[in-house]
Amino acid sequence: MVEALVFSFVIYICYVPLNDGKLPFHIEHDPTGRIADTVLWEPAQLAWLAAVTAAFALLTVAYIRLDGNRLFRAVGLTERTTRNSIWNDILEHEAIDNQPVQVELADGRNLLGVLLYYSDVSEDGSLYLTQASWVDSEGRTISIPGPGILLTRNSGIRCVSLLDPAPDTSGV
Repeated sequence: MVEALVFSFVIYICYVPLNDGKLPFHIEHDPTGRIADTVLWEPAQLAWLAAVTAAFALLTVAYIRLDGNRLFRAVGLTERTTRNSIWNDILEHEAIDNQPVQVELADGRNLLGVLLYYSDVSEDGSLYLTQASWVDSEGRTISIPGPGILLTRNSGIRCVSLLDPAPDTSGV
């Protein structure tokens, strides 16, 4: 709730100077006083307000996605990133496309696969692996039929290891 108020305030602070102080509405008074005041919306100003809001939203997404706190960390003002958890930091920053992973579950089982999707927050703790296989106690892999496996919070993910990709031998 407080964030919404702050964001709205910032949007209006940006909007008003861009439009010479015009608001997206005006109040029309009845000179005779027989009719109540009427709020009239200004479509062109509403379009400007929508554009400023969209630009603010895109800048906010870019700030979070590209870890805008890097500058603040560099000057020692914070140690935090803009992401909401270490889970998201590592999977967003360290994992590459087609990242091979090994996942250890709470019951001791292990899986190998290629990380395709992951949840945004660690509380959910879900991963979707393609080319997935179980790893038995001797280290042999047992392929999981189908396109992949969804590991949810209930799977008991204990550890996710980001593995080096297999060397490309196709061009040799």
